Amino acid sequence: MHCIEEKTIMPIIKIGCCGSYCGTCRELIEGGCPGCKLGYKNGERGLYRAKCKIKVCCIRTMGIECTCADCSEYLSFSTLQDFYGKKGYKYKKYKESTEFIRSYGCKSFLQIAEKWKGPYGKFADRI
Repeated sequence: MHCIEEKTIMPIIKIGCCGSYCGTCRELIEGGCPGCKLGYKNGERGLYRAKCKIKVCCIRTMGIECTCADCSEYLSFSTLQDFYGKKGYKYKKYKESTEFIRSYGCKSFLQIAEKWKGPYGKFADRI
């Protein structure tokens, strides 16, 4: 469990279950978007109302402190793999982010992602 072991719980909320980085999202920063994980721990939001199957599975199985990178069923969860297989550049980048987290952990991911201007970026600065 990369994210839990590193004790980076609060910053982990900036990482979407699927590997997107929400720390650059203006709506989230300004409080207009609850993001992927905010509000579930304190009961402000109910997981039963969530529409994202990836988020529901991740939070139910692993908790808000994790991402899909922490799941032992990462490779076999068809909903996630179908998501990564969609047409569009961002889906490949989210998968790349998740695989980076699996290899290097959330702390390393956050050190790189905090320099990005959007929900994904380059990993040329690998630690």
